[in-house]
Amino acid sequence: MSAATARCVLQNGTLRWSSPILFNDPFDVPRELSFGLSPEDIVRGLASRMIDLIQQPPESTSELESKVRLIVETVKSGISEELKNELLVGIEEEAETHRPVGVSMEAFREMWRRLLPDFRILCLTESAAHAAMWYHYADQYRGVAIEFRCDDRFDSAWLAARPVSYPADKPSIYTAAGWAELLTLEKEIALSRILEAATYTKAPDWSYEKEWRITSFRRPSDTGPFTDYGFHREEVSAVYLGPNMSEADRASVTSLAGSYPAARLVNVSIGMSREFEFTATGG
Repeated sequence: MSAATARCVLQNGTLRWSSPILFNDPFDVPRELSFGLSPEDIVRGLASRMIDLIQQPPESTSELESKVRLIVETVKSGISEELKNELLVGIEEEAETHRPVGVSMEAFREMWRRLLPDFRILCLTESAAHAAMWYHYADQYRGVAIEFRCDDRFDSAWLAARPVSYPADKPSIYTAAGWAELLTLEKEIALSRILEAATYTKAPDWSYEKEWRITSFRRPSDTGPFTDYGFHREEVSAVYLGPNMSEADRASVTSLAGSYPAARLVNVSIGMSREFEFTATGG
């Protein structure tokens, strides 16, 4: 973070958890559930999904949408092959002549639009040693990195952090087959799966960030698309001072860090090896 942000964090003892609508990366959590798929793509995918459910019914139908569950449970209870074949033919014919999922897709999109402003994400990284992170997020090496430790005594939020994955292939929710599966599930379950994929997966280009995330939702008292959550002072384990910090910023951040009993002060410098060097200070 910048030195100015670090002063706010250390003075207030809070971190800002933001809605994805504030993120500077438009390719992060999608603003709209619209992945370039046509209604025809979804209909065909939904037909394939229904055929699979009928031909190979799952052991549990508890997550299925009520109408889909009724169909699958009826098949599982035992129907004639003739009736089953008629059902399969009917599904295929529907896929060729109708667009039965348009309303359902729009319902998901509307739920997503309502959810995003209330959603909160805190973004963390595993390491303070990556140059791009210092350049992009810490004011071009003039800022600060704050290290937190997990501590059961304080019920640390970081204990709930989960790593972001950077798969070469996009999650299934970006495909017709993935959307089709979502549309056969209860809406709350489907939305949870969308949230999971959208929050904890990113493109491989971002893998250098080694990011972990924690999620929450807005509090009733929040007035903007963010929440400032407090942390315990003993959870701060180190404050790293950027190599290009001004003396004034270095002095002010060092002074504020002094009120954190477990925090080490670490000077960051750029060595001849073209790597960061970390030197603990005594003050």
